[in-house]
Amino acid sequence: MLNESMRRGEPWSGGERNAAFLSSGTASLDLVDAGPALGLDQPDDGRSAARLDVDFDGDDDLIVTNRTAPRLRILANRLADGAEHLGVRLAGTTSNRDAIGAVVFAEAVGASGAVETQRRTRTAGSGYLAQSSAWLRFGFGARAEGGRVLRARRVKLKVRWPGSGGPGSGGLEDFGEVRAGRRYVLVQGSGAASEAPAPATLKLSASPLVPPAPGPGARRRLVLPSPTSIPGLDVRARGDRTGKIFGLTPSGPRGTGRNTVVAVWDSTDRAATAGLGDLAALTAAGAEASVMLVSVDLGAGAPVGDESPGPGDADAARPDPLDFSGTRLAAVGWGGDILAPRGETSVILPELVAWRLDRSDAPALPWFFIFEPDGRLAVVRTGPWQAGDLAADLEVFAQPLAQRPAWSTPYPGRWADPPGEADLGRLRARLQRRGASVAVRELELGRIKTTSLGSAEVKIRLGRTALERGDFVGALARFESALLVESSSVLARRGRAYALHRLGRYTEALEEWTRALDLDPADTDTLANRALAAVAAGALGIAREDLIELTRREGAAAPVVRVVRRAVEEAPPPGDVDGSAGGGG
Repeated sequence: MLNESMRRGEPWSGGERNAAFLSSGTASLDLVDAGPALGLDQPDDGRSAARLDVDFDGDDDLIVTNRTAPRLRILANRLADGAEHLGVRLAGTTSNRDAIGAVVFAEAVGASGAVETQRRTRTAGSGYLAQSSAWLRFGFGARAEGGRVLRARRVKLKVRWPGSGGPGSGGLEDFGEVRAGRRYVLVQGSGAASEAPAPATLKLSASPLVPPAPGPGARRRLVLPSPTSIPGLDVRARGDRTGKIFGLTPSGPRGTGRNTVVAVWDSTDRAATAGLGDLAALTAAGAEASVMLVSVDLGAGAPVGDESPGPGDADAARPDPLDFSGTRLAAVGWGGDILAPRGETSVILPELVAWRLDRSDAPALPWFFIFEPDGRLAVVRTGPWQAGDLAADLEVFAQPLAQRPAWSTPYPGRWADPPGEADLGRLRARLQRRGASVAVRELELGRIKTTSLGSAEVKIRLGRTALERGDFVGALARFESALLVESSSVLARRGRAYALHRLGRYTEALEEWTRALDLDPADTDTLANRALAAVAAGALGIAREDLIELTRREGAAAPVVRVVRRAVEEAPPPGDVDGSAGGGG
């Protein structure tokens, strides 16, 4: 589910808004969520926040990163405007260079004459993959009293450096008095504060983030991390020829046998053909790569449940809308099939693109669906087609399935569990709400998986069951039957060799273990079993060579090596050997 959420761009926080907790200052550590009052309760999926004086006005601002847009927010601190600030940077000498763990105490006389002490701790790490500024900042309230500007406050600075003792040890280094409104560097052991020049302040102008309007020319390409099956599309061609393309069966998806591009558009829109983009380039590229091209004109279809007029209907002689579609497409270079939706297809297509793009409704036409030969959807495009798009999509098809996530998400690196085929339950729910009952039933049937009883895998499983019962004759028949279906099955070869070994047919077992070893030379159990079969068959030369290789791989003390060495040293007659080093299945 996490992999799918990453692909879909969903938040990991469950839709919670960001929070900012403010301490009441009491010993009970009462915390209040001040996020709404401070403007920090954004709906973003926040990852981390770091403090930094972005605009160099003396106070800390916030940099917040998010998984969802906007990926980065700069929140300028305006609550501290007009207050006195003090910036302190520490430099360790005998502790550590960055003075991590040091505590700075700042004592200032307030407006009432009382001494106010603030403390800041130099830390490393401020959250998930975040680090706040190394400058420690102190705030002392506004300077103006009664309309009169006061002199800058004098502040006494003391530092407890790492390793100088706990709070009660008295290990504080006194740096004397400094003036508020400035920045100072405190070097461990110097006892004097060195003033640092202040950079010029920056003017940050707030402005709302307005996403670009997804107009007719908006383009988007979504590579699915794993191809997706879809329900069948009921369509009509010119001449009232009807049929169904794609779909699901209990045996799996149904495809065209070729990579297929389906372009969906609406001929009733006057600007539709221009919005489709460079169809001539798509036609040329499709012919070169032997890709099947299909257009589905939503404007040429009938509403769900309606059928084409029959011979006796008054409208039977009206022109076929597909003729008009074909004329318009031919004018812009289209060379593929021209189809109209029938039945539920006009519902399935918009729900399909909205589902894959994680939208409540479908985006503006056109849409392009790129299918693999077996009928599974691999790429979804919206907006006009451009030259080079097909080559980019076919390059995706050429990648191993395990590498698809690298094409479908912005997150690089290895996946612990690459996502499988999308959960069709979500599509089924969407179609059910739209009343597409035929597609819903097909999706239900598609969940049924069948296995041919003639498959090699089934026969190997039956052979293993026979071995567990001690029925070596029955097991041998099962493994031999599996090899008739799949001669390169190493599991069937091992099973047959093991059954022959247990039946005392050592020469045949030796030959079969050799075939299994040729298929998988790295398997140690197969090598050990061949050595034992060679001893039993009297082929001690082969057994000794296998013993040398086993010793090199496993070491002289390995149990399997000791078993084979003892068998070789004792060299019993073939009829006395009854076992093997491990199961063959």
